[in-house]
Amino acid sequence: MAKVVVLGGGVAGLAASHYIRTLLPSSAVASVCLIEGSLRLGGWMQSVQHDSGVLLEAGPRTLRAAGTAGANTLVLAHDLGLEGKIRSVSYGHPTTMNRMIKVNGALHRLPSSLSTALKKTPPFTKPLLVALLQDLRSEKVCNCDESLYSFVNRRFGREVATYVIDPLARGVFAGNARELSVKSLAKSLHAYEQRHGSVIKGACFDVFTQRSRDSVLTHPMVKKARKEKWAVWSLQEGIETLIKALERDVVDRGVDIRLGHPVNKLSQNGRCLKISFGSNEISADHVISCLPCSQAASVCGNLSKDLAQLLNAIPFATVAVVNLAYDRSDLVTQPAFGYLVPSCEPSKVLGVIFDTCTFPQANKTVLTVMMGGYWFNSLFGTHPSEEKLLSTAIDELRSTLGISDHPSAWRTQVLRACIPQYVVGHTEVVASARRLIDQHKLPVSLAGNSYDGVGVNDAILSAKAAVQNLATTLGIKL
Repeated sequence: MAKVVVLGGGVAGLAASHYIRTLLPSSAVASVCLIEGSLRLGGWMQSVQHDSGVLLEAGPRTLRAAGTAGANTLVLAHDLGLEGKIRSVSYGHPTTMNRMIKVNGALHRLPSSLSTALKKTPPFTKPLLVALLQDLRSEKVCNCDESLYSFVNRRFGREVATYVIDPLARGVFAGNARELSVKSLAKSLHAYEQRHGSVIKGACFDVFTQRSRDSVLTHPMVKKARKEKWAVWSLQEGIETLIKALERDVVDRGVDIRLGHPVNKLSQNGRCLKISFGSNEISADHVISCLPCSQAASVCGNLSKDLAQLLNAIPFATVAVVNLAYDRSDLVTQPAFGYLVPSCEPSKVLGVIFDTCTFPQANKTVLTVMMGGYWFNSLFGTHPSEEKLLSTAIDELRSTLGISDHPSAWRTQVLRACIPQYVVGHTEVVASARRLIDQHKLPVSLAGNSYDGVGVNDAILSAKAAVQNLATTLGIKL
């Protein structure tokens, strides 16, 4: 019977612990221990109930329902007994239709339908249809990686790259579209070009071909979401409800959780690994590392310097998040998801989320301002004061949305090194790291958002894949 240790108590580590206990037979796993360096679980998923009663989200606030990864998380939520607590937003809701960008100080709604794609809308100088036709005419290039900006510029033109993909990369990944990898972050777009010579042709082909046969796609919970056309969903009392449910689940299943114990190092002890954390040591037959790759590099240095070097090659972005609540519900005059700011704008802000347009809170307007990202240090220095961040956020809302009211509640937080940056070549770096692990026959798996996708759904699916691979290693047929 194997002893398994999971490193990291974020959503990936909790999900890995859950899947070990639910996918693997109890006769195969003697014990599961989850080690977390901080005093709380959940990582960046943190829902805060302010003293005023308003709900503020420090990190992710909604989860996508689409795709295999989205379906897998829906099934997990169902298995955790959370179905009755889900708050869904369907396609057609203003927050799914109205996405805006800020250009030259003004907000512009991005085209979101065929009719708007046929019209010329600022800041674009041509209808979006022209860009789509360019994709159909553009030649396919070799199966190599390139930046998101380069790919979109080549296939759809400069304006789409500048006003769509650039702000999207800032808002979703807090990154620079001229450095981020299309092969890692827009896998389907890259694959469409390689298989069909065009993104549009590939997307059309996908509509009429058989979808994935993954069993999660036929789960009743997923069918319900598809029937009701869910775009995104969250949970009553915030997204951290998922973390709390996972914690209860794994504890009930006998997982030993150690909080406040940063891991110092991993070292080989015969066929086992010795895990040193604080003044403690335990041994394991297998370790699933759900740590950020920079931390994984630090603890894996004794096992392989080459592995540590590869893991250290993945950079991270720091984001300042300022949540602001106002005692009025009418401050946002145009219901929308929010707006993003392209890098060509002279702004410290990545984007603003209109939280209460998605999930209203009684007589409140709640907004979240995201700042910094790839540019954090150059804009704010290494340790900006809370006052500076708050004033920057308030100034942004005043100048762009005309909000002169002072917030009744606010929360400022700097999420340091919170989003891994999948720069060009990321896929090859991760593949090389995993090859090294195989070559050295190390009983270690890498999972989490440093490797296979930065979103919550991706992190959970990455954890599940690590457990499925562990089953193969143990000779277990799932």
